[in-house]
Amino acid sequence: MAFSDFFSKFTDTVFSTGKQVGEAVSDKAKEAKDYAKDAVELANLKNQITSNKATLKENYAALGEFYFNKYKDDPAAEVAENVKAIDALEQAVKDLEAKITEIKDAQVEAKAAKEAAKEAAKEKAREAAAKAKEAAEDAGEAVDEELAKVKEAAEDVADDVKDKAEEIKDKIEDKID
Repeated sequence: MAFSDFFSKFTDTVFSTGKQVGEAVSDKAKEAKDYAKDAVELANLKNQITSNKATLKENYAALGEFYFNKYKDDPAAEVAENVKAIDALEQAVKDLEAKITEIKDAQVEAKAAKEAAKEAAKEKAREAAAKAKEAAEDAGEAVDEELAKVKEAAEDVADDVKDKAEEIKDKIEDKID
């Protein structure tokens, strides 16, 4: 493996890991935003329930007081409006409570999905680290191979220079004699 191939593979691995980290950070920010949105909605729904329950109590009190003072022995049609209001508010409270349960269930599912994504990201990071380590080992082997080739070539050149030097030495000695 050529050094440029190793470097290219190494940078691809580094950029891929960086992209995965960026995506994980982006996902965390989205989760925080979604959680805050859900918290606001839950608070709003709980306030509506509290308000509806207070109105319910007022209607029950009005109905009870009305029955007690005026119609305790003989209920009248005038009470129908209070009965309808109470029924509507009770249904509204049930609907709001169902919505809260739905949101809480969605939060549990989102948390489970987040944990699964977190584990998947950790696995991807482990895989990327293993690939980077493997690439580094491959690069080390490639560098060792290239160094061995350079060393061998240097030894060949040194032998050639030595041979040439001896030839020149012999020629000089022959001319001296």
